[in-house]
Order: sequence, then C-alpha cells, then structure tokens
Amino acid sequence: MKKPERILVIRLGALGDLVLCFQAFHEIRRAHPKASIALLSMPAFQGFARLMPWFDLVLVDERPGGWNLGKWIKLRNQLRAFAPTRVYDLQGKARQDVLYALLGGPMGPQWSGAAPMCSHPRLWPPTPGMHFTDFLRAQLSRADVPAQLPPDLSWLDAPLNTFRMPERFVLLIPSCAAGREYKRWQPLNYAKLATYLAQKNIVSVAVGTQADASIIASIRARSTYVIDLAGKTDLPQLAALMRRALGVVGNDTGPTHLAAALGAPTLALMSDRVDPVWSAPKGPRAKWLQGKPIDALSADEVLLALQGMIDRNG
Repeated sequence: MKKPERILVIRLGALGDLVLCFQAFHEIRRAHPKASIALLSMPAFQGFARLMPWFDLVLVDERPGGWNLGKWIKLRNQLRAFAPTRVYDLQGKARQDVLYALLGGPMGPQWSGAAPMCSHPRLWPPTPGMHFTDFLRAQLSRADVPAQLPPDLSWLDAPLNTFRMPERFVLLIPSCAAGREYKRWQPLNYAKLATYLAQKNIVSVAVGTQADASIIASIRARSTYVIDLAGKTDLPQLAALMRRALGVVGNDTGPTHLAAALGAPTLALMSDRVDPVWSAPKGPRAKWLQGKPIDALSADEVLLALQGMIDRNG
C-alpha cells in the first residue's frame, strides 16, 4: 500500500516573503491534492498562515539559537511527528540544511531546495534579471510541480461595516521593517502626496500597525487630508480596503506586497539598497519607482506615476 503523502513547506520570512510565495503555495497544493500539507513558519505569522487555504497544519519554528538545545529538540520532534514524505524548502538558508540533516539527510524525505545532496536541488545561481517568484517557479519545475494560473485570494477579505470610508481614496503604507529606515519614504513626502491628491478630490488613508502610529501622526501634522487607520485593521480588513482603493502607494514592506498580490493598482517605492527586479511587489497592476536614495523620489514624480495607474484602471 502506497504511503500517504505528507508535504512540508518551509517559509519563515516576513509578511512580504509569505505573499511572494502565494503562487508557489497554490502550485504545491494543486500538485498534491490529497496530501496532508504543513507550513513551517515563524510564530508571528501562524495566525495568518492558518487563514490560507493551501495548508492543513501550521508548524512553528521559534528560530532557537545554536545554544538552545531544548528548542532544537522540540523543533526536531515536531517535524518528525509530522513525518513528511517530501519537503519544499522555499527558504534555502543554512538553518534549513540543519533541518534536512535532522530529518535524515539524503536518506530522509524527498527534498526540494538548497540542501546538499537533496533529491530535487533548486536552480542556483538565479538567472540574471529573474524575479524571486520566477526563481520559485524554476525550483518547483525541477521538482515536477506544474505551473498554474494565479490563485483565488477571495479567502482574504472581511466586511468593512465598522469603517466610514470615502468613495474615492488612496491607501498610503508609510511603514517599514525595524532597522531598515533606508526603505522609508519620509512623512513629509507622503504629506505632500496627500495634499496633491486632495486637490483631485481623492482622500488619503494611511494604514499600518500601532507601531506606525507616530509616523502616520507626523504625516497628518503636515496634511489635514489623511485618515489615520494605524492599528485599526487586521489583515482581512486591510485586504478589503486594498480592493476598494483607487490605488495604493507604499514603501517596500509586507502590506505593499499584499496589495499588489490582490490586484490593487499598487505603486511600490523602492530604495537603491535593494534590487526591484528581484524583490519588487508582484501583481497584475503593480509598478515600482526606485529612488537613489529613496527620498530622491519627489511627491510630484510619485503623483504622476500614481495618476497614470488610476487613469488606466478607471
């Protein structure tokens, strides 16, 4: 009797990293429709991962340091209890090589990724000019996972009854990851953009977590045309707002990636310290501008690009 398929998918990264893997997650599920599929991710994203339709189980890697033997044993036992027959490592770091060894190395489950002597090694190095999502597609192709049309993301939605939203609005995403201030377009620039949009009868709505409240307050101190939703939305509500927005303008951060994936007209503002060709938000109506540095992008330049996207998309 054939052993039931048990598939482990590894992706630890931040929100934007998970969003860029939506297509890969979808393709893995379609390739293994009857399998039990688990996602290994970080504690901060387990709630979000449980909303996804592609996984039956979410496992957590607390990312213990090398000295924390107890947590490494806990992680090993968790993975061994799941007993995967195949692993798709979409992380591909040295840490995952350790997990590969803990699960038996070449004698363990089939493994798609970067681990030495694994059964389905990924493409390396990436082809010049390749986006990260194309890199994942190449990896899955080598593991005999067929390409698919884009997934249905209707699972990520929520009512907006508690919000009194204007009819015409643009979402602003002024947040960035801690320690990566080089990715932040400054509040003054967002305030100028909001003032310009107001002249076109378009309201600006700034979104983020409670940690972004001071940044959004700084924007509102410079422009009275901004609605502050810092800390007031969960991810499904944020997705619903993105679908209704005329456009989305944001730094290179997770919610901007989410807006692009949902098909919202999305303009990502990129730093010169990243490669947009590799990592820009991906979506059918997504574009990016790169500043060298990011604040070299003027509000006029951003407005012009955004206006063109809004005009094209009605």
